[in-house]
Amino acid sequence: MTPPRPLRILHLTAGSDAGGISRYLYDLCRAMHDAGHHVAIAGQRGPWHHLFQSAPWPWIDAPLKAGPLGLWRAAGILTDYLARNPADVLHAHYRKATLVARRLQRQTAIPLLYTLHLSHIPVSGLRRWFTDFGDYAHVASSEARQWLIEQGHVPAGRITLIPHGVDPEKFPVGDAASRQAARLELGLAADDRVALFVGRLENPKNEAWLLDVAAMSRQSLPALRILLAGEGPNEPALRRQIQRDGLADRVRLLGHRQPLPLYHAADALLLPSAREGFSLACAEAMCAGLPVLRTRTSGTAELIIEAVTGKSVPIDRQAFVRAAVDFLSDPSALARMGAAAAQHVRRNFTFDRQLQQTIDLYRSIAASGQPPAE
Repeated sequence: MTPPRPLRILHLTAGSDAGGISRYLYDLCRAMHDAGHHVAIAGQRGPWHHLFQSAPWPWIDAPLKAGPLGLWRAAGILTDYLARNPADVLHAHYRKATLVARRLQRQTAIPLLYTLHLSHIPVSGLRRWFTDFGDYAHVASSEARQWLIEQGHVPAGRITLIPHGVDPEKFPVGDAASRQAARLELGLAADDRVALFVGRLENPKNEAWLLDVAAMSRQSLPALRILLAGEGPNEPALRRQIQRDGLADRVRLLGHRQPLPLYHAADALLLPSAREGFSLACAEAMCAGLPVLRTRTSGTAELIIEAVTGKSVPIDRQAFVRAAVDFLSDPSALARMGAAAAQHVRRNFTFDRQLQQTIDLYRSIAASGQPPAE
């Protein structure tokens, strides 16, 4: 039997910005390229462009964050590109990118897939006119799928649920030696209770709630250390609050770091977001053996088995802070949940599974070329 020909996928993103979408694109494109498929990414260069500079697939500079004139120019750039490099699927990752992809379809009729990376986004009023979820939609969680049906008004038959996955070899479970080495590098004591946040320091992450956790637990958890790994526009305000509230001995801003040593140094991951699409950082931390306390955002149903792999709380500041202090107060429960979390991710959320399901989706879309009947 003749093997199927390689796929040709053009991704349209805002840019190589810091955060989970750049990570998602890089990992997916790397794996597909290594499997013999043809991929390309269009967008503006951002602070994480170093990920893509030496990549063996094309990056097409196109102003996909711009206003109407810039988006019109982006469509021209990509029309010229597609004339030389045909594609089977246009894969958009931002709403503005779908507007450009629709313009490209006038000349090419290439089917359009949209990935909803962050659910519960504003879609009312004028935003409704500029919201397009593609011919087909991909979500990473069941809650995001339900939101897309109810609020995005996307027919269920056009939505495919493919959870994000983690490569267990890249996120091994920490042991006593890796924990000691990671804590030594970070200047942490062996008996410190370490809570970790990994993500962008900007709305809707609610990272400032962790400063409340540090302040509230001075008496009950005197050895608590909270590490915030990430960068973003909220960093100056966080630094000011840490100094104003006298929390410098309990809270540290680490900037962007490789996460694995942080996962091995920590006792738990805290995720107080107002919105998520899934939370790859949550899955990575669990894979490395950390239990997670998170707000009930998209991805919670997939990753959190209550009191087994972690815990979840409503999206409420006071409720989260109280729950975090309680969560961090029982080290034996944290260790037990961390071990279960690692097993859960390894059984159900591997990158190999995500990759194969994504390739199958691309092939299905490329073969049909048309939206399914409603």
